[in-house]
Amino acid sequence: MIRIGLNGFGRIGRTLTRILRQVNDLELVMINDVNPFVENMAYLLRYDSTYGKFDGTIDVGPSSIEINGKSVAYNAEACIEKAPWAEAGVDLIIDASGVTRNVTGARELTESGKVKKVVVTHSSEYVDKEIVMGVNDSTLTPADKIVSNSICDANAIAHVLHWIDGQYTIRSGSVTTLHPWLSYQNITDGPSISQSNPGCVWKDFALGRASVGCVIPKNTTAVTAVEKILPGIKGKLHSFSYRIPTDVVASSDIVIWTQDVPSPEEFRRFLDERLARSPYVRANTESLVSQDYEREEASAIIDMQWTGMVNGTMKLILWYDNEWGYSCRVLDLARRIGGLQ
Repeated sequence: MIRIGLNGFGRIGRTLTRILRQVNDLELVMINDVNPFVENMAYLLRYDSTYGKFDGTIDVGPSSIEINGKSVAYNAEACIEKAPWAEAGVDLIIDASGVTRNVTGARELTESGKVKKVVVTHSSEYVDKEIVMGVNDSTLTPADKIVSNSICDANAIAHVLHWIDGQYTIRSGSVTTLHPWLSYQNITDGPSISQSNPGCVWKDFALGRASVGCVIPKNTTAVTAVEKILPGIKGKLHSFSYRIPTDVVASSDIVIWTQDVPSPEEFRRFLDERLARSPYVRANTESLVSQDYEREEASAIIDMQWTGMVNGTMKLILWYDNEWGYSCRVLDLARRIGGLQ
């Protein structure tokens, strides 16, 4: 049993908590967030506008949240290294705050032996390794103490890019993501404040426009994050993103040209073979919409209805629950590094 501490109790932190109550090999023992009102955080766990009411009991103790009768310690420290992780018996921290400074603060915790390992839920230059489960997790060693689970988009697209580059060698291409709004975006027009670096304002002013009712074009780190996982594709793919007015489930539109060009039939067989071996990616052949993929545990679902080839151009459409599916991989990574001695 790995004893888990959560740093940050936003969308990913609360989604992780909902999934953790369904597993037996990971135990949530402590939550730390900047919000000092534990009643507020218990309320947000109990009632969720995306995934619905919590299927169980949520109560509040003096300094804890009682989840299905089990007490989980609650603290409100802004700096990760100041929270009492060791006193709570935490083995592994999942830093879901999205704040860069907490990644550097986590180093102090691992070097002092207060916690054994840390999983970070965003791409970061300050970690020992960046991992997408099913793509490069075989590179992990016991020396890797602070590991990033990359970002939701990278977890979705890295698999198919890895498959295709390994078989046919990617020459060039593009990735367009459609990503639901995030908590730092505005309901009405205004400046957009960075979450990873509090106090900084995004220079792309369009991101500050109203998230409700607008499709907002923006840069994306999807490909740069994947390049850390797959350095062989560096400089080969152009990326672009839209923020869309929905609450969850993202999609990626991938176009690829390769050095070795299969026939459309061979390409389809190739995808079928890889899908049959993958525990993280699956296919869909039904006519579905984004809501149909909510609570989907896969890293990505290839929509075979719109995937294929024309005149050597490969086209793939992926769907992924950017909160639930991503959180499932965070916990898979926690199991993986938590078991490395």
